[in-house]
Amino acid sequence: MKRALFFASLLAIFAQSCANDFNEENIAPEQKTTIKVAVDLDEETRTYLGADNKIHWAESNEQLNVIYYADDNSASRRQTPTHADYTINENGSILFTADFSTTDGATSYTMGAFYPYAYKSVTSSISLSVPQTQTPTAESFDPATDILVSKEPAVVEGTPETVKLTFARMVAFAKMTIKGIGAGEIIEKVTFSSSAKPVGAVEFKVHEAATVENAKWYNNFEDITITRESWVATGEDVVWMTTVPTDLSGKEFTVTVVTDKYTYAKSVDLTGKSLTFERANVAVFSVAGLERQEKPKAYKLLTDINELNAGDQIVIATKASASSSAKMLSTTASGSSLQHTESMTISDGPEILPANIPAGAAIFDVEVGVSAGTFALKEVNSGYLYGVYDSENWSNTLSFKPEKDASASWDISLASGNVAWIGTFEYDGATTMRYVNYYYSSRFNFSGSTSSVYIYYLDGEASGDEGGEEPVTTPLATPVVTATAEGDVVTVTWAAINGAKDYTVTCGDVTTTVEATTATFEGVAAGTYDVEVVANPEDATINTASEAGMTTVTVEAAADAETQTIEITFPVEGAVSSNTVGTIYEGDVKISSTGSWRTDNVDGRDAIYIGRTTSHELRIEAQNGKTITKITLTAPVGYLLDLKAKESDGFSTQTFASVTEAVWVGQCKSRVVFTAVGTSHSNIGSIVVEYK
Repeated sequence: MKRALFFASLLAIFAQSCANDFNEENIAPEQKTTIKVAVDLDEETRTYLGADNKIHWAESNEQLNVIYYADDNSASRRQTPTHADYTINENGSILFTADFSTTDGATSYTMGAFYPYAYKSVTSSISLSVPQTQTPTAESFDPATDILVSKEPAVVEGTPETVKLTFARMVAFAKMTIKGIGAGEIIEKVTFSSSAKPVGAVEFKVHEAATVENAKWYNNFEDITITRESWVATGEDVVWMTTVPTDLSGKEFTVTVVTDKYTYAKSVDLTGKSLTFERANVAVFSVAGLERQEKPKAYKLLTDINELNAGDQIVIATKASASSSAKMLSTTASGSSLQHTESMTISDGPEILPANIPAGAAIFDVEVGVSAGTFALKEVNSGYLYGVYDSENWSNTLSFKPEKDASASWDISLASGNVAWIGTFEYDGATTMRYVNYYYSSRFNFSGSTSSVYIYYLDGEASGDEGGEEPVTTPLATPVVTATAEGDVVTVTWAAINGAKDYTVTCGDVTTTVEATTATFEGVAAGTYDVEVVANPEDATINTASEAGMTTVTVEAAADAETQTIEITFPVEGAVSSNTVGTIYEGDVKISSTGSWRTDNVDGRDAIYIGRTTSHELRIEAQNGKTITKITLTAPVGYLLDLKAKESDGFSTQTFASVTEAVWVGQCKSRVVFTAVGTSHSNIGSIVVEYK
């Protein structure tokens, strides 16, 4: 059976100075969101967080992982997440609930927990990592980087109703102020690097005394990358970081800031100086005098076809994310195809720095093609990229030519995942478009399909070209959207938009493309969702995609399902004594057995036979999303049941020894399996299954 387990945690208050330890008795897992503080700068004492500046739990999305075992059987540990709903008290403490499975005959339970929740295949020793990429705010560290652990295991007598746990923080914080970045510049990322390796993991055991004192920290990585959305520099910019405990005293660190205009860098030598990132503490320091360098232009991944214009410069690569094994289209022939280059590096962003482009790579200037809406790709040294198909000889050619013509004019679009479709109709009078394709990771060819081809571009001066005029395009009208919910089904409707080919519809995190003026999303969980509809143009030379038409929709939580019952009483027609039973019933619940029949009408016994020394089993499985809540097995008159039930959701077991009726009660979405136990055979004369 399952009971609700409650957890109460204490509100934490930061200490006054980074030079002083935190009061660990007050450290609790209250931050998932922003630290609400007023920061005062004092050159003598540095920054401190006053007693009024408390860290609070977020109103939603907080979750612990609870690990427990019965009596002294530590090998039988179980883990369970706390529920999404919880209560935050006026004093700042928090009350969670969690599913808790009791163990028959247990007199006590040993319990511990950690934050944030993460399922662990091994629960005797837990390891959690501090992320290298972090997204803090201007006032606080990234809540996803925090790690909190119950300081001591809680041992409770009997079945627990409420368990109180006090937490300790296992990470260190750093609050760095960077001085001198140009006000108004957009900060793209900040990188903090040190040979002291401030990023790593912590390993701990929640069921052993002195959990914090016996924990182990590992310094694994040198770099922390910090990003923020819409990060506008002020000239004195605060950067929060989360680290494992690290002593940088006597070493050095480097800070690199990349903005939309420049790159700033400073290496700080700490010889004879101290800087320590202490557990459960905030180290506060500043960095000034960063050297400004011109930001090297980088080829950026093309994610919006409207960003590509004549006058730009492009390269064609095989990866759309940071990688050290990407290849590029080269200028070297491979029969009727083009070779790829040696491996090169695509950086975060993703982007390709000119210094990373391998020798022999094809670098194209973008021009207007000879047909409206097309582009010509002129390689700096080799000429125009073209593709032709010889239908008589079934051969393709992808190469370069000195002149711009129809075969060297490409229709370029983007598919899902930013895959570039670089194709042309104009080859040998055919009417089926063919494309630049990366062929079996060996070369680029001209083919009826495409895969793993991505465009990276440098913005250039938009220009016309003697081959044609730049088309004038206008966006389609914005759809007016209506969304309704019935049960867990959301229906989105809108009026047709003139010039639209199809529509991209998004409900929450789910996106689909339809040609009709309605879209349906099924199985939507309870909650409120943003709904968007974008009209896509039929002719990209005339129109661009519309602005998103937007609305919201609320899906109400479904009412509890009514209990349904399946009742089976033997004999079953066609049953033959000693034969294997097989499947007895199948619908929302499937009932089957590998036992044999006992059909003895002399003594009135008609039953499934589960032998004590056999591997016979009776399986009752939930299907179609149903949940089994109760199973009742009854023996024929004059006989007994001697069975063990194993429920697969929570891997719990229950024994029914020498009884005329066995009743299993629980919440099982998978299966319950009954097998022989003890020294007696079992005869099952009837089965009743209740489910929702």
